[in-house]
Amino acid sequence: MPELPEVETVRRSLSGLVGQRLRKVELPDGRLRYRATAAQFKGAVAQQLTGIRRLGKYLLLDFGDFPVLFHLGMTGRLLLTSPGASAYTKVVFRFSQATLCFVDVRRFAFVLAGNKALAALPAGVDALGVQNREALIQKMTQSSAPIKSILLNQKIIAGIGNIYAAEMLFAAGIDPHRRGKRLTAAEAARLITACEKVLRRAIDKKGSSISDFVYSLPGEREYSTGAYQKEFLVYNRAGEPCKNCGAQIQKTVLGGRSTFFCNVCQK
Repeated sequence: MPELPEVETVRRSLSGLVGQRLRKVELPDGRLRYRATAAQFKGAVAQQLTGIRRLGKYLLLDFGDFPVLFHLGMTGRLLLTSPGASAYTKVVFRFSQATLCFVDVRRFAFVLAGNKALAALPAGVDALGVQNREALIQKMTQSSAPIKSILLNQKIIAGIGNIYAAEMLFAAGIDPHRRGKRLTAAEAARLITACEKVLRRAIDKKGSSISDFVYSLPGEREYSTGAYQKEFLVYNRAGEPCKNCGAQIQKTVLGGRSTFFCNVCQK
């Protein structure tokens, strides 16, 4: 599933749409997690796109005070391309100078508009925009949940998924199984710093393309891929030597999710 760096890469890839007017919306196949209908976009048609923003893993296109929200699910893609480029095109947004296609093979993605879009936003603070570090440290250190589960809780911190949680915890030297309440305030602060560092580096590399993630930035080929997966230190490296200490990278299941870590470097 695309996480914060991938969604941020998509946001940047669509920046050229800002200022353009949405002429019409077409639905070749509105079957998504929530079925898309023409009626839900009436507040956006004929309006100018005034901004594109991201909160956690969610992307919002703002048409004045009318938002259109996208969640990419597992295989969702937002591409500046022709509708016929994919048999899995679900919704087509025709702007004055470009065409944006919402494509999804597995139909786990969704698009919402207006008040429904705002209601779907995560309650947690954006992982790349933590303003009140003390409040987040308090939430982390008062929880009895494993610290990895805390990172994945979108009601606490929005945008982190399984891949980046593993890399952040390794960067901070913290075992993913440790309970939040067992962390010191200094350790929690170190983790927040590691979160920001990992996310910014991943954004610089335009995300991680393990299976499905692609984007279309101006000047690059239509289906470009991210490169951060080449820098993974623990994720998906079970049985391989730790690049820091040489010990074998471990894999367990935590909260139903594969969890990768070094039991020497992470305490």
